[in-house]
Amino acid sequence: MRITFSEKNPEKILKTIQDTMGSRSLSKMVSFAMDDGELVVTISKLGKSRLIFALGDEEEGTQFHLSEKKIALAHKAFEGEVTDKILRVIEKSGGTIEHV
Repeated sequence: MRITFSEKNPEKILKTIQDTMGSRSLSKMVSFAMDDGELVVTISKLGKSRLIFALGDEEEGTQFHLSEKKIALAHKAFEGEVTDKILRVIEKSGGTIEHV
């Protein structure tokens, strides 16, 4: 999976995603953070799952590639549903998602 933003500053992208999350019920269990140049999505409820997106080079913006995915056993049944919600937040934040 690849996510592309027109914005070049990853910290601004993170802030936009966090602002988009706002007070949605999803924000109680999903958090976004930048850690060593990676976008880390953490799902915490009855276990902890992480989606790690490595920062890639993009001439006219910023690109993240899914580099690691750790899904807690308790989350496996809801993985698709929660992932879809996370991707909708990213799209509302200006990201374009490509499944590769």
